[in-house]
Amino acid sequence: MRINRLRERLKQPEPMFGVMADIASPRLVELYGLLGFDWVMIDAEHDGLGVESCYGMVMAADAVGMASIIRVPENRPEVVLAYADTGASGIIAPHIRDLEDAERLVSSLRFPPHGRRGVAGSSRAANYGATQTPKDYFHAVETHPVICVLMEDEEAYDNAEAIIGLDGIDVICLGTGDLASSLGHPGEKQIPQVTECVTRAAEIARRHGKPLNAAAGDAESLSYVADLGVRMVMASNSGFVTGAARGFLHLARETYATAGR
Repeated sequence: MRINRLRERLKQPEPMFGVMADIASPRLVELYGLLGFDWVMIDAEHDGLGVESCYGMVMAADAVGMASIIRVPENRPEVVLAYADTGASGIIAPHIRDLEDAERLVSSLRFPPHGRRGVAGSSRAANYGATQTPKDYFHAVETHPVICVLMEDEEAYDNAEAIIGLDGIDVICLGTGDLASSLGHPGEKQIPQVTECVTRAAEIARRHGKPLNAAAGDAESLSYVADLGVRMVMASNSGFVTGAARGFLHLARETYATAGR
């Protein structure tokens, strides 16, 4: 039976450190796992990663004992199903704005009679049917994807109680970039309105016992999300590459500018 590493880890109180992979590279995913990251978020929403690319990245994560979460392009049942069948540990759906959106996501990832997920006992998520019967797979809830909602619109935070409290929602993802834009302040994630929305959602999540996920890329943002109670924190692969590349160029130019003096 496939073991869902993410679902197992979420039973523990310790923080989990992840990276957002926005390049279709199983080898890069493997590297992050070898470095010790707990999970990888594979971004199929913004970076054009198709289902086939995600298969390879999920398999790479599995190979190094790292949990994988796919952020799907949109919250439609047929789209969610295609990515869920990769065997990813979890699914994040973007722009969950109200209870109806959240219910659609849960239904897409649960088998009848609890949902409307299509039956595929030969999928990779079911180990191709090689190690368990379809019946065992359908009833083994602990193997099914962790369901994550990305709250990144003003409307979502207005409906936070209903969304977060819904049975079946496992993780609450706090999206401050799009939230700032929806509030009319693109690029201003530190404004009071964003902080108020996120703080209120965090309080509701704590009350319902739902873990929080958020992005952080520097000491200040890490301190903020830690104080907020975020357990699943992630940095961006692009941020790593950009920061390291800029640092090297600065060092190289400085070194060669003073060489031989």
